Amino acid sequence: MAPIVVLNVAEKPSVARALAQVFGSIPGSRPSQSHHSGPAQIFEIENVNFPSLHQQGSGQIVPNNVRNEAHTMITTSVRGHLASQDFGPAYGWTRCPPVALFDAPINTEYSTDMQPLERMLRDLSRRASALILWLDCDREGEAISDEVRAVCIKGNPRLQSQNRIYRAKFSTVLPGEIQRALRSLGRINEHFVQAVLARSEHDLRVGAAFTRFQTLRLQKKFDGFTNGVISYGPCQFPTLGFVVERWARIETFVPEDFWTLEMSIRLNEDGSVSNLDQNNGNPNNNQQSRPIKLTWKRGRLYDRVMTMALCDACMEAGEAVVTSITGRPKNKWRPIPLATVELQKRASKYLRIGSEELMQKAEELYQQGFISYPRTETEKFRPEFNHHTLIQSFQAVAGEFGDYANRLLSGNNFQNPRAGQNDDNAHPPITPAKAVDPQTIADPTQRKIYTLVVKHYLACCSRDAVGRETELTLRIASEEFVAKGLMILERNWLDIYQPWEKWYTGQGELPRARVGSRIVPTSLSMNAGQTSPPQLISEVELIALMDRNGIGTDATIAQHITTIIERKYAEKDGNQRFHPTKLGIALVEGYNSMGYQLNKPDLRREMESECNAVAAGRKTRDQILGPVLRKMLECFKIVNAEVHKLDEAVARHFNRLGSDSSQYRVIQPNFTRCGSCNGMTVLKQRTAGSNRGATGDSGGNKLLQCAPCSKSFLMPRYHQEVRAGVNPNNQQEPLICPICQFQVVDCVKDDGSSYFICPQCFSDPPEEHGGDSTDFPCTKCTHQTCSLATGTRGGDVEIFSCPFCASSGNSSGKVCLKRSQHGYRLSCSNGGPSSCQYTIWLPKAAREIVIDDSTGNCNRCSNSNRVVRKLKFVWKSGSVPPHYDRELCACVLCDEQLKHDMDIRIPALNQVNYRRTGNSAGGRGGQSSNSSSSNNNAGRPGRGRGRGGRGSGGRNSASWGASSTNGRGGGGESVRCFSCGGPHYANACPNRQ
Repeated sequence: MAPIVVLNVAEKPSVARALAQVFGSIPGSRPSQSHHSGPAQIFEIENVNFPSLHQQGSGQIVPNNVRNEAHTMITTSVRGHLASQDFGPAYGWTRCPPVALFDAPINTEYSTDMQPLERMLRDLSRRASALILWLDCDREGEAISDEVRAVCIKGNPRLQSQNRIYRAKFSTVLPGEIQRALRSLGRINEHFVQAVLARSEHDLRVGAAFTRFQTLRLQKKFDGFTNGVISYGPCQFPTLGFVVERWARIETFVPEDFWTLEMSIRLNEDGSVSNLDQNNGNPNNNQQSRPIKLTWKRGRLYDRVMTMALCDACMEAGEAVVTSITGRPKNKWRPIPLATVELQKRASKYLRIGSEELMQKAEELYQQGFISYPRTETEKFRPEFNHHTLIQSFQAVAGEFGDYANRLLSGNNFQNPRAGQNDDNAHPPITPAKAVDPQTIADPTQRKIYTLVVKHYLACCSRDAVGRETELTLRIASEEFVAKGLMILERNWLDIYQPWEKWYTGQGELPRARVGSRIVPTSLSMNAGQTSPPQLISEVELIALMDRNGIGTDATIAQHITTIIERKYAEKDGNQRFHPTKLGIALVEGYNSMGYQLNKPDLRREMESECNAVAAGRKTRDQILGPVLRKMLECFKIVNAEVHKLDEAVARHFNRLGSDSSQYRVIQPNFTRCGSCNGMTVLKQRTAGSNRGATGDSGGNKLLQCAPCSKSFLMPRYHQEVRAGVNPNNQQEPLICPICQFQVVDCVKDDGSSYFICPQCFSDPPEEHGGDSTDFPCTKCTHQTCSLATGTRGGDVEIFSCPFCASSGNSSGKVCLKRSQHGYRLSCSNGGPSSCQYTIWLPKAAREIVIDDSTGNCNRCSNSNRVVRKLKFVWKSGSVPPHYDRELCACVLCDEQLKHDMDIRIPALNQVNYRRTGNSAGGRGGQSSNSSSSNNNAGRPGRGRGRGGRGSGGRNSASWGASSTNGRGGGGESVRCFSCGGPHYANACPNRQ
């Protein structure tokens, strides 16, 4: 029987090479070929013997009596995540408001650099009879395993139908660990996959919505934000919050004066009192005495007069009395086994290595086989872990490691490690995987990390340090003073952990003075001091706070810390301490002023708790996402409503837009009229040197500035020129926005087309007229009386997905409600002269067509994979038959009566649709077609200016109108009023009441 072909996929190329080496070292195996070209190396090893795959899948070690089978092992790798999730083109920065991202569809895509890997895996899977996934054994690794599985199933569906997909669990790439994994293959943990998907979807939606909101807002209001992204992240912001909170404590700190008492005495080594020569203050006996410093039991007082009174009383008393002397054994416990978070903290504290660099170098050490998997929460060893074998391997290493290993294995010095509280049930604690001299590791940072891991492990296997602590208490007058001393008896683990771990008090073991002895102090003084502010938060403290509050995971904490530095929200100094930048301070202050403290860890802690419930199988992904996203949506709406508070906070740290005149040059004075003061604005442009690499027009961003009002308004970026908006029939008459009274601006694009904006509305979009945080040209405005306003309420809402785009494999097209000078229509978001042509013209009898909360979904057309929204038609008075109510809520796809009465025509593929022009405002007639679609109504009577030619007189009536002589392809009948039958339009009927 031919050997089974198994495709093995690792997470990184170095792991794939290590796997291939182990497979090739199994007795009887023989290398076949390897391919070094292409997106990843491919290794092929034949005749690799391990237990039959039919006996595996439970994750339990296969018994030794199960026979081995020969397998051909094809081994390759990915480079982390294969797929990425993002919103489609219809949900670009300027194509939808940020709030739409909370329920927008998410697309899974393969980036350009990952597509060759995806094709390679599909091709390799066609050869394979089984798939073994060797991805990292954590939640993120399970999610990547799921992506690899999905790609391989596309190439070979039999892998799924025959249940031949396996998951390998391993912590090192050493031969013994890999061979053990081959005998205990399991399956992908679906709960882990769903937990990761839930977290990533939440972070994508919330992060993208807030990022777009604050970026678009601040770019229009302040200098310094014209380019770049001001990002928000559900983990990134609480991380920044910890930094800003510590900084705020320092800034608001008010020092206070305090006073304290200090006393010192001298005792002989036998505990007897050392009498002093009254003349020179030196001991007058032959014993060697030693000074002992005592601290005041009260600590400190903030009342100078009270402290002076107590000090005087002590001075008058003259002698102190020994009231107690105690001694007790004291141990300094050895550390618990090393998990990722503790490794990050110790590397920052001892080695001055940042968390991000640490994880990168630790990952490299793991891939080279020096240490076990560095991303783990486990702080306890399994009972079967063989410590003696690992320690014995260090006996051959010259230097302190070899010496200490010999000492551990002799004289009963070894002790099983302590057990910590955490266990992720996936990996052991971080340990050395093989014993080497650290000096043989070329990379100096890797060398330091390996040394730390080895010392920590050997310390875990040692005995606690043993000492003896003594405490001496004296009373003088009414006050008590205390001295403590420590004598170390057995250093044990402290020997290997030096120079980092120390244990001393500075006074050693104190002499045993007799209780009741009277001692004259050698000194008694009152000292003044002042309270000091806390230090800036250190990386050790920040990691501990993030871990305690559930901000990120052991694998992502370092990434979040790096993000706030890369985003210029905080800076890290040479002492591993963080200082917030003015941008970080402004953002935290702004959001805090709104009542929602997004920098606090509460919301993120709740999300992480819910994800843990999914990972444990107690909840599903859908059960947690809905409530959490609704809470964040409510928060987002409040932030939008109180955005002026964010402006006020940022204004305390940044200049308002255009306030620095040195960065701009005047293009045209007296440009447009200001709606606030009725003065004239000035058109300016940012100079090239201060534009910070902006793209678009070469001269920099343009803005309008009104000096009397101290206001500036940013113009749209990508345009050829801007012109003052004037009445086309009277060039001396400015076009004025009826909302804010500002003169509008005509923006000309590179292709020659143009659009109007109101400077004030563009900067602060009016919510009552369809404004949101995206760009707001006049075409978005829903004002009823402005001739330039062609927006619609609900115009950004998807009515249904575009069937034309879907037929071509593009799932991003969404059909939305639009309005122009020719009337209302439904058209695709991907539409354009050379793009998607899907268009449904809606009846001109409607005074307004909207989508709001009252419209709802169409139950007939909607299903689990598709949502179709209804439209609300508000009819013009007298333009529809009396059988119609003034308002109608209906679905244009399935309401046949509406389509028939109002001649609404649904386009079909390959159908040539007419385009309504200014001369066709009177109606629509027949349309020609080269399709036999059932939706084709070619040849039906046209409709003229009086909307004649309707096929029936109402929703349940007979024919009620006639065709217009100037309709599109209609018959030759004249206009007739449906009310009185006269040759005029119904809305101009003289008999109309």
